Amino acid sequence: MQERPSLSRRIAADLREAILSGDLPQGAVLPSERELIERYDTTKSTASKAVAILQAEGLVTTEFGRGTFVRSRPPLRRVSAAQRHAAHRSAGKPVFDVQAIEQGQQPSRKMLYVGRGQATTSSAMWLQIDPDEEVAIRRRLQLLDGKPAVISTSYYPLWMAAGTRLESPEPLPEGPDELIEALGYRFFRGIEVFRARMPTPDEVALLNLGQGVPVVEVWHVDYNVEGQTLQVAHDIFAGDRHEFAYEWTEEGIGQ
Repeated sequence: MQERPSLSRRIAADLREAILSGDLPQGAVLPSERELIERYDTTKSTASKAVAILQAEGLVTTEFGRGTFVRSRPPLRRVSAAQRHAAHRSAGKPVFDVQAIEQGQQPSRKMLYVGRGQATTSSAMWLQIDPDEEVAIRRRLQLLDGKPAVISTSYYPLWMAAGTRLESPEPLPEGPDELIEALGYRFFRGIEVFRARMPTPDEVALLNLGQGVPVVEVWHVDYNVEGQTLQVAHDIFAGDRHEFAYEWTEEGIGQ
C-alpha cells in the first residue's frame, strides 16, 4: 500500500499545481503561513516546510518583510537553427544580443577573463588538440536587463586567434562570430550539446541563482569546410531565465 504523503507535501503539491496552471501567476504573492495554517488546519512548522519545498524547486522566492512570491521568469528563448550564423551577419551583433533585443530584453556583458591558457579536457576534445595545448580564452558574464543570465567561455585555436582582437581584453561589439568571418574564415557546420544539471557554488554566486534552480550547460562548436574547429563556446545558462528552441526547414534535410 502506497504511503500517504505528509501534509506539508500535499500543501506544496496544491500550491505547485496552482503555479504551473497559472492560477498563481508569475509575481503573485503566495498565501501567507497564517493563511495556510487556517486553510489546512495545520501548524506553522508544516506550513513552513511546504513553502520550503517550493523554494527548493525554484518555484518561489521569499523577500524579507514582504512575503513569498511566485518566481518571475520572463525567459529568453534561445533559438538554434540550421542557419544560426545568419543572425549576426544581418545585424552585425552577437547572436545573444540579436535574440535578446528581438524579445524586448536589453543585453549587456561583463568581461571576466581574456588571455591565453591551457584548454580544458572537454574544450581540447572539441578543438581537436592536446589538453595541455595553449589556446585563446574569452570568459564573460552575459546579462539580460542587468541581471546575470549566462556564463560564457569561448576557446579559440591560436593558429587563428593569435594577434587578433579575439585576444583583446575589450568586448567585441560585433561578436566573435562576425570577427572570425572578418578574419577570412567561414563557418561550414556546427554541433550543440545540451545538459541540465545543478550548479556549482561559483555558478550560483555569478548567476545569482535561487535555491533549487538548475543550469543548462551548452557546448557549441563551429567547424570550417576542412573540418578544423574555429571556436568552442561553453555556456552555462540560468535554468529559470531561458527556454530553448530549434528551428529548421525541410530544404536540404537528409541530402
